[in-house]
Amino acid sequence: MSGYRLVWFQHLHKAAGTYVIRRAMANGETFWPNNENGNPVENEKVIPLWKFDPTQLREFVDRCEKDGITFVACEWGGPEYDVLASDERVILLTSLRDPVKRLVSNYNYDHYWMWTKATSYSEYLSEGNLHSSPEYYTRIFSREIDLSNSIKEVHYTQAMDNLKKFDHVIIAENGMAALNEFGWIKESDTTHPTFGNRIRILHLLRKLRFKRGWNYFKQKKHLPPSELNIEELNKFDISLYNKLN
Repeated sequence: MSGYRLVWFQHLHKAAGTYVIRRAMANGETFWPNNENGNPVENEKVIPLWKFDPTQLREFVDRCEKDGITFVACEWGGPEYDVLASDERVILLTSLRDPVKRLVSNYNYDHYWMWTKATSYSEYLSEGNLHSSPEYYTRIFSREIDLSNSIKEVHYTQAMDNLKKFDHVIIAENGMAALNEFGWIKESDTTHPTFGNRIRILHLLRKLRFKRGWNYFKQKKHLPPSELNIEELNKFDISLYNKLN
């Protein structure tokens, strides 16, 4: 396919990722025929692109070109960034948000949708989910998603090195003007806010969570307690974000 290019989007939870995906969709990008929010699905499972070795990853890009796929999201881990960056067909894109605000947003989103059983931030951070773990960005971009391994300086360095390979790193707080460079002129009408969804209130009421439903209606945002020292727990993510902002 002459002039073929594949936008490879590293999706980070609650960092404007769904907006980017829907913007790509609104502007005519071709997605994998069966996908979950841009993540390619095969045999009813998300294809584990983050586990592919270099040969598998190149073959996947070849298949995308053959099938005319122009947009892929990768959400559950970091792929071999070196392989993608060295492939002139691939454009690497991601979107970051202030890491503490992202975590707060993710906690409240999961709390009000009842997608977490945690009743506190300390429980939430230790649930064993990548998107709710400390140093989420550093884990994704260093490809250290084994939560039993602590994040160290070497992971931060690797994460920064990999982010330098990206063609576009969007800072969500600064706006989405960079998406115009893809020819994505049409605006997406999709946002993914924590509050303001009447369906969510009904969902909570059906589950007899009346206090939680009332708090949602009042848009009560639960914040991490100061004694948890959330900034220290995410010091590498904060440094990474500040360097790129």
